[in-house]
Parts: sequence; structure tokens; C-alpha cells
Amino acid sequence: MDVETVGERASVWRIPVAVGRFAVAVLRTIATVAVILSFAYMTVAVLAGVLGRYVFNYSISWSEETARFAQIWFVMIGAGIAMRRGMHVAVDSLAQMLTLRLARALKILIALACLWFLGLVAYASMPLIELGWMFETSPVLLIPMWTIYLCLPIGMSYLALETVLAVIDSWDQPFGMRGNIPLEDLD
Repeated sequence: MDVETVGERASVWRIPVAVGRFAVAVLRTIATVAVILSFAYMTVAVLAGVLGRYVFNYSISWSEETARFAQIWFVMIGAGIAMRRGMHVAVDSLAQMLTLRLARALKILIALACLWFLGLVAYASMPLIELGWMFETSPVLLIPMWTIYLCLPIGMSYLALETVLAVIDSWDQPFGMRGNIPLEDLD
């Protein structure tokens, strides 16, 4: 195989890779903005409820309900952002002692188990969304509950994407390994 053929193959993948990176960057920006907006709204709604109840002696009925819905979306989307930043709790002291090959295999196995669970949650949320579509509304504002339940498959899908990207991004150091890898395993 000559050098030109290898170079041509690499150039064929440049555009799809660039488009994929751009799409991931846009999705991450949307997720970050959604989390910021839902947290800000949740804060304002809770503050309005507290001020209304204790300062003005008037209960604002919608503040608690909408703050709860904002918190649900905040958590579901925020889990993906936490995955991207490596902020989920992990015990990796044993994994750091593994060779690079075994650490990669363990990382893939853990990711597959996580993807299975996330897929299960997303799949199991479909009847709930259907129920919310057909019958349920929120008690105070009469918001269709499917709009709230939709956070489950959306949040799990985003978390699954970030799980896959975390495996790819940490391929050279699967568990943040530091210098304890035998040289023969660096391939």
C-alpha cells in the first residue's frame, strides 16, 4: 500500500469526523444551556414560593410544581454533563493497577453494562410517556406529563452518548492511569 492511498483514506474521513465533532459540540452546548436554564428557573421558582409564603403570606401554587419539573430535567441532562467531566463516583484503585489492555477491556465492559442499563431505563420509560400522553396532566398547571416524562429517554440517550465518548477519550489512560503501565503493554 503506497503513501498516497493511506493519505486518501485519511482525507475521506476528515469531513465525517469534523461533522461528528461539530454535532457533539452543538449537543453539548444545548445540554449545558438547558441545565443552566433549568437550574436558574428552579432557583427563581423556589425563591418566589418562599417569598410568597413567608413574606407576603400568599402561597404561589405553581412554583413548587414547576421547580420540581425543572429539577427533574436538570438532573437527567446534568448526568450526561457530569459523565463528560468525569464527576460520577468511581472506585478505580484496583483498575489503576491493571495493564493497559486489561484496563481497556474493563472500561469497555463497564461501559457496556452502563449502556445496557441506560437503554433499559429509556425503553421502560416509553409506557410512562404514553400514559402521560393519553391521560395525565400535572395537578396545578395541567401540563401534559409526557413533557416531563420525556426527560428519561432524552437524558439516558445523552448519558449514553457521553459514556461512549468517555471510553473513546480515555482510551490511552482508561482509568486515569499514571505511569504504572508496563512498556510492553503500550500499544
